[in-house]
Amino acid sequence: MNNFLVCIINSLNKQTFMNTLQSLKPLKSSVSEIRCINLKNNSLTKDINNPLLEQISLIDNDLGLTLNRIIEKSKATAVLFFYNTDYLQSNFSIANDTIYHIEKEYRNVTINYPALVPISTLIKYPFHSSKHLVFQEAIFPLWLSKENFSTSKILNIKPTKVNNSRSEVEKQQVIHSYSSKLNHKQAPSIAVLICAYNAESYVDTAIQSAYLQNEPADEILIMDDGSTDFTASRINQWTKFQPIRTYYQKNKGKAKALNKLLSYVNSDFILELDADDWLDYDAISTIKNYLHYLEKKYVLLYGNFRKWKQLPNDEVIYTTHAKGKQIHHKQQLFKYSLPLGPRIYRTSSLKSIHGFPTIPFEEGRLYEDVTVLHSLLDRGNFCYYDFTIYNVREHDQSITKNNHFKWRDYVKYMEQNFKTD
Repeated sequence: MNNFLVCIINSLNKQTFMNTLQSLKPLKSSVSEIRCINLKNNSLTKDINNPLLEQISLIDNDLGLTLNRIIEKSKATAVLFFYNTDYLQSNFSIANDTIYHIEKEYRNVTINYPALVPISTLIKYPFHSSKHLVFQEAIFPLWLSKENFSTSKILNIKPTKVNNSRSEVEKQQVIHSYSSKLNHKQAPSIAVLICAYNAESYVDTAIQSAYLQNEPADEILIMDDGSTDFTASRINQWTKFQPIRTYYQKNKGKAKALNKLLSYVNSDFILELDADDWLDYDAISTIKNYLHYLEKKYVLLYGNFRKWKQLPNDEVIYTTHAKGKQIHHKQQLFKYSLPLGPRIYRTSSLKSIHGFPTIPFEEGRLYEDVTVLHSLLDRGNFCYYDFTIYNVREHDQSITKNNHFKWRDYVKYMEQNFKTD
């Protein structure tokens, strides 16, 4: 006979928490432990008299690690998961050693979350660390996807309500990428290049997003450009993970740092990732699907990106979806209202122009993305597709944000010194 460990995760408020507890009454004789893990509110269990109930604080701000510790200590035979406003709709019968899931719908996105899982399965296949995930809840669809539990059954748990705000829907779009399936087409190889300068607060998230992909990148090359904070030590923690390679140089600016990394690239294409941004879980597989059909005349592939505002409490909120448009000639680069991205360069074309130009304007430390695109248009065409796998983090320390007033001077410099039509 099963006895259950109940994990209630991130209940929105005390009322929804009590609704979940009330719905467990039909299972009263089978529930041996109840654990409440809340990412925001640590007082949900206050004044609730239930000997089985315990409020758990996150260990090292890591939901995955916390759940693994709870499961390791449990004497139960199975774990029953509830998220946000979930409650048990009715009693149920279960098959031993079977994994059950629930479906959460956000407008046109459906995401599967584990609902009832044998303890033995969770010990054999623990949750991934969520410490550097932007949205910690992503570990749940990731777990189902990674362990390929395609035979899991639906369990009768229902949400009392679903938040369909634009910010929440965009967040769920990112989380949904963690449950995407691979398309095993032959495709060109991809290297991810990350250049970091004083990015200790965000670089782990960028690296993990490149490393944790449903289809791995062929190379991940990271350069610390002479940071004066703890960026270098953050990067060094990743040296043991393949296919990551890390490098260091004295501060010379992003263009020179990227050129140094370019000299080590062996892949057919290069995806540039800023150290304060992050990728969707299916970024590499999505890009490879497009590259599979990319004609040789195209030297660059790009699409759309989401923008997120960084809040002081470590949360991010969605601000806008930046839709790209087709670029045909150089003059359009200076009238483009957004950064062109994500940028996936054909490696041979980038090497043929000797990498990122380091022009005299600001010693090449600003707008290196526009400068290299300006040069690349002499080598071939750019290809835009309507896809979104890249997330831009807007924060007060952003170099681009703090130097936006120099854009007109840059455009004037380029028009005076280079052919721009």
